[in-house]
Amino acid sequence: MGIGIVLIVYLVVLSVAAAICSAILMALTRWHLRKISTGRRKLIALAGLLPLACVIYAGAWFIAYALINDTVFHRDPMLGDGWYTPIGHGYAIDMIDVTDQGSVHPTMGPDRGLNSPDRVAGVRRMQVAGNYIFGSEDKNWFEDLGKETSNEGKFFAIDTRTHAQREFGSESELANFAKQDGITLGLKPILDVYRSYRMTWFEPVAGLVLVLVPGAAFCLLAWRIMLLKWEAATKVLLDEGTEQ
Repeated sequence: MGIGIVLIVYLVVLSVAAAICSAILMALTRWHLRKISTGRRKLIALAGLLPLACVIYAGAWFIAYALINDTVFHRDPMLGDGWYTPIGHGYAIDMIDVTDQGSVHPTMGPDRGLNSPDRVAGVRRMQVAGNYIFGSEDKNWFEDLGKETSNEGKFFAIDTRTHAQREFGSESELANFAKQDGITLGLKPILDVYRSYRMTWFEPVAGLVLVLVPGAAFCLLAWRIMLLKWEAATKVLLDEGTEQ
């Protein structure tokens, strides 16, 4: 599912949820301030607008989050049908439409090296160890795209310092080659490797920004409601004292 369709679905779902929350907040605010006349309508209106404003804010937040991830960290926005992340040593992982196979490529050149001649496509399992990237490759990756298969017709080792590649006919041959450099071969599905490199410090920071701003707005609204009710109660007490 393309990112555009996903965003439309999220927009519809969040808009419906915001409308429901708006109705609930307005009803609660109206009930809480039922004995107050001055200033009541403004707070009821703000209560109704807050959830809708949060949806707009979330949309703006996601655009900023996606742009920063793509342009600064060269990582996907974690939404849509494309997954990509650097894995160190000047290389990156790219997966499109499916997550059981993908490509491993240098990050230099046009399109961040996605179409580099040193790119390896159809990677099923892989391992980043030392200065090497080890992996298994499906030679018929394009024909097998989207199929429930795990074909591994070739094994490879990439020297990230020189971009030189060596091919092996079996996993045991690759394991023997890795052992020469003191590396124990342990290939993992490409999705697992992607997950181990995808998250950065930016995710929790961005998550806090997403939560704290609407949370602060809600707290401010609640404080203004309580303040208005307190002012009204104080005024009643002062009026009663004056009459006495």
